[in-house]
Amino acid sequence: MKILSKMFAGQSLISWGLQLILIYIAWQVADQHIENNLWTITGVAVLLLLIYASLSRDGKQRTK
Repeated sequence: MKILSKMFAGQSLISWGLQLILIYIAWQVADQHIENNLWTITGVAVLLLLIYASLSRDGKQRTK
């Protein structure tokens, strides 16, 4: 689990992973492989909250 909290370019690897998942979902919606409906929007909203929490945690670790 320590490997996921390693910092790379100011962010932990888990933050990078979550952001890559968000880019993948956006790309799939743009290519119309995933429908742009309420479930997709809700899933992306939850993903954005997770990204925000992860970046916030990274910021707290950096100030220690």
